[in-house]
Amino acid sequence: MPDNLIVPPPPSLYETGRRSVRPDLSRPVLVQVAIIAAAFVVGGVAAGLAASTLWTPPTGMVLEGKWYRGLISIDPPAIGQNIDQGVFAATAWFSVCAIVLGLVVGIAAAVWLNRSELVTLAAVALGGSVGGGLMLLVTSLLSPEDPAGLAKDAANGTVIQDSFQLASPWLVLLVPGSAMLALMVVFLMWSPHQLDEHGAESARSD
Repeated sequence: MPDNLIVPPPPSLYETGRRSVRPDLSRPVLVQVAIIAAAFVVGGVAAGLAASTLWTPPTGMVLEGKWYRGLISIDPPAIGQNIDQGVFAATAWFSVCAIVLGLVVGIAAAVWLNRSELVTLAAVALGGSVGGGLMLLVTSLLSPEDPAGLAKDAANGTVIQDSFQLASPWLVLLVPGSAMLALMVVFLMWSPHQLDEHGAESARSD
């Protein structure tokens, strides 16, 4: 063998083993983001349908071209009780469905889609906001028309349902808020990455 020919030493077994246990994380991370986003999209539509179905729109009557919520008689005029139950009930059902959606997707993402905690957190925050917006959109599309506009051409005594109204549009943030809360609670109570690292270190020592 010529003296000037230098043969590089073979890689050590430790380096080979270390390379084999470091997979490419780009594709699984992108897949987990797509799954979380799809879950919030489908869940947002389903939660909006549920809130609209569970909510019972209150009624009112038309008197001289104006719609009065809770009016049950125009001769003599009489207002029923709990005339604001429509807004309260719509807000309550929307909040319940939004919180349930956020908790379910947040817990599922923390348990099964935890390859990268930071990516999961960002995907839950953005996806939850989209899911909340879809909930509001679905409830608005399924809501009865604005009774004030319909009352202009309606006869006195015409019964018209109220539209779906929320106490505040910021209730859409209940979806990402509850999802992130569930995510952080699961991450704090159970850290699978720490267990995997501990198991890998034990295997190396053996």
